[in-house]
This record gives sequence, structure tokens and C-alpha cells, in this order.
Amino acid sequence: MVCVYFARVFIINVFIFLSCDLSFAVENITDGPLIEGRLLNSATFGPTLPRSCAEALTGSAQSGIYQLYLPEWLEHRFFAYCLKDANDGDAWTVVQRRQDELVNFYRNWHDYQTGFGNLDGNFFIGLNKLHALTQVQLQELWIQMTDYLGTTTYAKYDGFAVGDEEEKYALTILGKNSGTAGEALKGFHDGQKFSTFDQDNDEYKDNCAEIWKGAWWYKDCWWSNLNGSYNKTLLWNGRYPNAMKYTHLAIRPRK
Repeated sequence: MVCVYFARVFIINVFIFLSCDLSFAVENITDGPLIEGRLLNSATFGPTLPRSCAEALTGSAQSGIYQLYLPEWLEHRFFAYCLKDANDGDAWTVVQRRQDELVNFYRNWHDYQTGFGNLDGNFFIGLNKLHALTQVQLQELWIQMTDYLGTTTYAKYDGFAVGDEEEKYALTILGKNSGTAGEALKGFHDGQKFSTFDQDNDEYKDNCAEIWKGAWWYKDCWWSNLNGSYNKTLLWNGRYPNAMKYTHLAIRPRK
């Protein structure tokens, strides 16, 4: 009877496992990625997983969702969208993407800490992961924006790091700017703490996150706001460049 009982339990568990929907949503993740209906922790995986998309995306590997693991900084593995470099350089870890209005970015502190959205579409990777990724090695930052006229501009910074929760995820390192989009971070947002509508950490008399319906490293509320309302308060250089259709923020280890 005991053997029959365990056999039935095994069959039921296998059925549940096979019927689960594999989802790459990062919304409201707290202790680990929800994969195949189970919450997996670091004990399940060894230290051989890549620590960045630059390590994950090698050879003929294509852009897509990969598993990363930073055992010194995070207790669990996590998923990230890895993007091939157009110039055959190291791959980029996308930490934010906006491509339509399906995901609301006007969210609270907890959501921005843990991450939200879907890695195949609109998402923010989470401040905890962003801090961890920028502590393993100094990163460079690539911001790309495309408007509805089809014009694409970009800004790159040769150094980028974000502080921890105690520092309110302040923009602690921001290197030299290059690209076609102009300057909209350095001198305006560098050194600033991250703010949401329920965590006012900016230097302005009012809450910039509430004013601009977003969340960002605000100082006096404007100049850039890439987590604002889609097609309403997405700012770069203190202006709306023909309404942004697409934006992303991506990082990779600086050589």
C-alpha cells in the first residue's frame, strides 16, 4: 500500500510539473524566479552559471532570456534579457525596456526593488539586481531611444554603478558620455537617490515621482525620466523627442 501511495504521488507531481506554464514574468518576484510552478533557490544551482550576459552570450548564442547567478550578492539565480552587440562586442544585459503601454511603470518602491513586467516585453529588472550587477564589476551603460518617426538615438556612459538599499540605490558612478542623444544624466541626476511615489528621495520640495508619474534618480524633477508614463512623460534632455516609441537601458562589464 505504501508503494502504491508513493507511486500515485509521483505520477500526480509529474503531471503538475508537465502542465505548468513556463513564464518569464519578473513582476513581484521576492525570493526567486517562479519557474515551472516552483520557487527555486540558490541551493538548486551551482556557481557555474554566468554572472553577466557578456559571459552567457558567447559564440553563436542569440539574444534572448538567460539565467544569471551572483552568489556573493544575491541568494538566488535570476533571469535577464541578453542582447547581442551590433558591433560584435560583448553582449548587454537589458535592465529596462519600454516598447508599448501594456505595463504600468508608475509603481511603488517594492515593485522597483524586486522588478516587474515581462522580459520578452516591457520590464524593469529591479534595483536589487541592478545594484548586484554593478558591484560585481564596473559596468558601462547604454541607453537607446526610438521615436515614432523612426529616428534612433543613443547615449553611452563608460562607467555606471548603483548603490544599495541603505543608500536608496543612488546613482553612485556615472562615467563619460558619448552618443547621439546628448547629455541628460551627468550633472543632473548623478549622485541622486532613486524615488518612487511612496519613497520621496529627491531634492525637490515636492515628490518628483508623483509629478512626472514615474520613478527615477530625480534631483529637481526633470531632464530625464525614462520610467514615466508611456508617450506622456518619457523625458530625455528635458524634452519629448517626437514621443518615444521604444527605450531601453542596458549594461555590460567595462573592460
